Amino acid sequence: MNVLRESTNEKFHDAEIYCIKKNKDSLELYLSLMNNIGNVITFVNPIFWKLTSFEQQNVIFEFSTFDGKMIPEFLLEEYPELNSFMMSSYQISYFDSSIGLGGIIVYEILEIKNTCKENA
Repeated sequence: MNVLRESTNEKFHDAEIYCIKKNKDSLELYLSLMNNIGNVITFVNPIFWKLTSFEQQNVIFEFSTFDGKMIPEFLLEEYPELNSFMMSSYQISYFDSSIGLGGIIVYEILEIKNTCKENA
């Protein structure tokens, strides 16, 4: 398991997605964490995504990221569309939900920003 995958899964387990926004060059997930710290996960230059429906509650159970050169077999079986991105330089994020929104996103760069101001 790579370090980015370990850190993102631990950081976002049980986080609630309260907004999803598509911009011209990005796809953004807005998260509210159990400790009230807000984060925005930005997928820069997304080229493909397959997401389930956005519900009243959208709680992340597992959030993992993978390099296009190392897509796990279970993802290829669940999302055969990912075969098109094998051996590519793209990144893939997979999030399984406890409830609500889940799926995969294929993109170039992942950015995670804390939306709370320090000392606020």
